[in-house]
Amino acid sequence: MWELNHNNCLVSHAPLLAQMRAELASIGEKERILKERRADREAYRYLLEAHRLTARECFFDELPLNVAPQEGGEDGQLAA
Repeated sequence: MWELNHNNCLVSHAPLLAQMRAELASIGEKERILKERRADREAYRYLLEAHRLTARECFFDELPLNVAPQEGGEDGQLAA
């Protein structure tokens, strides 16, 4: 008797179980995509920060320091 009820229960719930499996598969796929995107964003941030640092270093290395000596006035003081 238990086997008969158990089999009927499984048959009546089969569409629901199939739907739940499909939803779980969909959730798993969405999680996988989100993890890939997160990894892509982390890689992009790392490369962007590295680019910023190297660009800053290059900018300061190429920045000429043209500081002309100031000439003093008649009494040796600098002009204001």
